[in-house]
Amino acid sequence: MEIPDSWRVLVTGVTSIHGWPIFTQLCRLLPETSLYGLRPPKSNIPKGDNVSSFCITERKRLEEIKDEFKPTHVIHCAGVCDLDVCEERPEWALSLNVNGTRAVVDTFGNDIPVLYMSTDLVFSGFNTPAGGYMEDDEPNPINVVGETFTIAETYIQTCRDYCIIRLGLPLGDSIGGTKGAVDWIENRFRRSLPVTLFYDEYRSCVDCEEIGSMAISALALGLRGLFHLGGVRRWSLFDIGKYVLDRGGHAPGLLNGIMRHQEENGPPRIGDVSLNSKKIRNLIKQKTYS
Repeated sequence: MEIPDSWRVLVTGVTSIHGWPIFTQLCRLLPETSLYGLRPPKSNIPKGDNVSSFCITERKRLEEIKDEFKPTHVIHCAGVCDLDVCEERPEWALSLNVNGTRAVVDTFGNDIPVLYMSTDLVFSGFNTPAGGYMEDDEPNPINVVGETFTIAETYIQTCRDYCIIRLGLPLGDSIGGTKGAVDWIENRFRRSLPVTLFYDEYRSCVDCEEIGSMAISALALGLRGLFHLGGVRRWSLFDIGKYVLDRGGHAPGLLNGIMRHQEENGPPRIGDVSLNSKKIRNLIKQKTYS
């Protein structure tokens, strides 16, 4: 997918599990002077003259980037999805997911296209529609992550020119080896620590490289509105653990499985939040080959 030479793309949340593949693929498509990335405070990766570290809620810094870098497009990937931490610190989740998104919208949303990477956790996973959730299904979040992303989506929808992509669970390696389901499970297995995962919590897992290519395609083709992007296979969390276990040749006894109702004192658990991704896949295929 080609990106016009005149474009200047700002990517927030470049250290996130989904922001990193988007940023790295754009690095191959754009000169450094036409791409700018935002990473969290105190982060020093990735390195580069076109990357800055600050909190996404800092409006003054966003205004400076608008004036100095002059982006023509924004891909907003910043946010927090850790279920446990967000339940323990809901004000922090609200600040980053909602207030951070609102800062992006207020700074850029009246002038240039904004692509927002959202999450399947806006759904409960209870009474899942056959074939997975579609874009016109009403969000009904049951945890702080889902609630804050749902609110953030409403702010994005006030932009003059917006696209929202709700992601299934990203599967892939992160920039620092510490983010995402695969990294978390792998890190525990490497230290011979057990992992207990649910048999009955399901996600439409999607490869990180595909997230990058599909997001860039959506940007380049000018897609507008709301879309779902998940993989073709529905995975339980236990399935993901088995995949990491087998791939790394770890001891089978490290992986345990339970049903959701067996967990004690955990955050609210979703059921099956599988996504129906036909809309974005068909549209990108149609526009690419037309």
